[in-house]
Amino acid sequence: MYYPQRALATVWTAPQYIAAEDTHLVEEERRQREYETRMAALRAAQEKKRDEIRAKNAVSRAKALAEATEAEQAARAALTGRLREVAIRFRPGIDLALAKLADEHGITATVGFSTGDPRYAGGVPLVDENGVTAAVFDPDPGRVRGHAFRLLAGLLLIFPSQTSRRRFEKATKRTKHKPIDGYQTDFVDAPPSGPARSRPRISSSPPTCTCTTPQLVARIQNAEYPAEPSDQMGPAAALFRPQCRACGGKYEKPWRRTGSTPINRTGRPET
Repeated sequence: MYYPQRALATVWTAPQYIAAEDTHLVEEERRQREYETRMAALRAAQEKKRDEIRAKNAVSRAKALAEATEAEQAARAALTGRLREVAIRFRPGIDLALAKLADEHGITATVGFSTGDPRYAGGVPLVDENGVTAAVFDPDPGRVRGHAFRLLAGLLLIFPSQTSRRRFEKATKRTKHKPIDGYQTDFVDAPPSGPARSRPRISSSPPTCTCTTPQLVARIQNAEYPAEPSDQMGPAAALFRPQCRACGGKYEKPWRRTGSTPINRTGRPET
């Protein structure tokens, strides 16, 4: 005969089972509190150790930056700028990196005379007006060691593309030369390098723009960026000169960039 199952209003059990369950729950809560206390102490110890490492790193990086500044001053005094000129001419994206420093960080920088020094790990130092390295452009992850590691670990590293930045970050993850808080990295969208095109010789310099309503563009590397007249010079104005599309002349008055996206990549104004 079939007897349907139904919930019982009251369930009987022996008192010792209830007492045993209470004891188990109390013990479980005690173990959980002890675990949380141990984990909190462990996290506090780890954070204290990280703070101590950060403090030591700050001293080491400050020393490395001071040494780099001395190297830059010595290179300027000796006028050893051959590798600097090579970097300016043949490292695509340096102009864009300088513009990024100016626009996004308010730092007017230029390519350092100490370019070629091994402390930059094959990258190019971008130094401010006082000769202090503000960033390093496109360092080689395979050369980041010793003095280079101590310097680059505390600086902004700018790469010519997102791909090159990812390549650097992936390569440095597999080495011991890795800052506790990671590298500070950024990138620009540099045009691909290629053989230089022949340019027509210009017999005279372009005229100065006198238009009532100038239509400005700023040429940075092989791209043009939107610009407009301004009451005060923007950060990029210290490095570049805009051109008026209406008359083709140079604009000599205060101006500023109005966008970070290139208008075109052809090197010619759009029509």
